[in-house]
Parts: sequence; structure tokens; C-alpha cells
Amino acid sequence: MKRILNIFITILLCTCCLFLDLAVGADAIKFKSEPQQRIDVRYRLFRTDNMWSYILLDTSDGRLWHVTFTTDKDKGVQLKIPINDKALVAKASAKNSRFTLYPTDNMWTLLLLDQDDGRVWQCQFTMEAANRFCVPIPEVRDQIKSLE
Repeated sequence: MKRILNIFITILLCTCCLFLDLAVGADAIKFKSEPQQRIDVRYRLFRTDNMWSYILLDTSDGRLWHVTFTTDKDKGVQLKIPINDKALVAKASAKNSRFTLYPTDNMWTLLLLDQDDGRVWQCQFTMEAANRFCVPIPEVRDQIKSLE
């Protein structure tokens, strides 16, 4: 009886390990399919949770575009829509890799970081112009001064 119980536990553990390995393996395959990008370049494409949308970033000056694509040229939309079309730094300060993007839990919102001075912007992309923006996130001391 004890031997049968040991065999049962062994089979159960092997089955659990097999399923765990398959789950981890699926994530590894998904991760490996991501395109490798150089970080020292002027332009980078960032994947979003929306399967039809990417964000194009000019890493030198912080300009952003919402890039959409389709698999059906007759029904879908292929566009490059400005989110922020104004440089966030002077030309003399612009350099490759200065800016980068970070995702948030909201699939339509990203954080844009100036890696040289630490400034941060909240950027939202959408097909609706009224809801598309990129606004600076002020430091706490700036908010305190405005309350005085």
C-alpha cells in the first residue's frame, strides 16, 4: 500500500512539473520572439498591449507617434499619428537614447522618461485626437509652490 502511494505521489509530481515546464516554456518562446532592438539609435518602436498599435519614439528629443497597422488593407487602418510632435529638449541637448518609454497597467498610457534629467511625462495614445496627449508630471515641490 505504501509503495502504491509513493508511485501515485511520484506520478502526480511529475505531471505537475511537466505542466509547469510547458507554461514557462510558452512564456520563454513569447519573449524570444520579441525583436531585439539597439538602444543607441534615434528611433525605437515599442509594443503596446493593443495588438494593432505600436509607439514610435524619437529617443533624441522625446517626440512620439502612435503607429497602427492592419492585416486587411481594405478594412483596416494604417496610420502614424503624432502623440507629441514637439521636441522636449533643445536641438543642442538632443542625443540618441536620451528618452525611453515605460508601460503602465493602463494599456493606453505610457510614461516617457528623460534619462538625462529625470523629467517624466504621462502620454496617452488613442485614435481620438481629444484624448491623445503627453503632459509633464510635475515634481512635488512644484505642486507645493502652486498651492501657496
